[in-house]
Amino acid sequence: MDGAAAALPGRPVKDNQLLEEAERRWAVLERERPDIAEAIALQRRLVARGLALAAAIDHLPLPAAGGAARNLSGKRPILFGAGVDLDGAPFEPFVLAFCDDLAQGGAGQPAARLRGTLERGEIEIASLLAASLMRRQTAIRMKANHVGVAPDVLWLVAELGAAPLAHRLQRRHLRDAAAADGALRAALDAWDEGHCPACGSWPALAEEVAGNRHLRCSFCGAAWQPAVRRCIYCAEAGQSFVVAAPAETRQQQRRVEMCRACGGYLKSLSASGLTPFALLPVIDLASSDLDMGAVDRGYIRFSMREFNAA
Repeated sequence: MDGAAAALPGRPVKDNQLLEEAERRWAVLERERPDIAEAIALQRRLVARGLALAAAIDHLPLPAAGGAARNLSGKRPILFGAGVDLDGAPFEPFVLAFCDDLAQGGAGQPAARLRGTLERGEIEIASLLAASLMRRQTAIRMKANHVGVAPDVLWLVAELGAAPLAHRLQRRHLRDAAAADGALRAALDAWDEGHCPACGSWPALAEEVAGNRHLRCSFCGAAWQPAVRRCIYCAEAGQSFVVAAPAETRQQQRRVEMCRACGGYLKSLSASGLTPFALLPVIDLASSDLDMGAVDRGYIRFSMREFNAA
């Protein structure tokens, strides 16, 4: 087992169990897909570090989220990043370590340059993570260009650093709150959008559980169920929206939803239950052949949709 993914003394039992399950899946994937061995090695480090970050910030107080039901009813995500006043200190060593992980995993000099930029304070980590929580991709890319670092690497590092907090906020202000708030529950049940009701991200994939289609956000871990199967991007549900299994296997457990109207696609995977948040990147990587097949046919994943905080 890779050292980064090994069970560590003092790590919560649940985290150890998640890492053990991830390692089981990675071992299978390594045998089946030796061509992505380097990507698996990098993911081992990132997933383990993400769980360690989640444990380190578990005690941090969470801000209140007002108007959640009103936002959802207005077809806007909760946007829980609004007004978050972050202390960057607990996150800093992890954010810098994510840069190291990416540098070792193929990002090389761009990731090393970003680490130096962050260490010198040219980009404030607290502000960077707050922008990521708000899904301000344009602002983050503009900042990257301004200070001379790779925009894609900065966006990824910000997302890795903010995701554990995003997951906590989603659970508190969406999942748990909906269980106790009838108006929020009704608004969530009525949410029929392709983007995440909590943070506004596009789903990484759909999970089919007992005949029900759940869209899954890989940033905050939210799961939601639009009433109609249709394109998540443009809402096309007619003949231009096609659901197909890979031609070489025709496996109904692994399908791709493709929209000829807008050119977008989404993977759809059968599952016995909703995948835990920490394992979503693992199943995303394991199904990367579906991404390559869709891209080869000219389909894309769309860029982040951004919302105004007001």
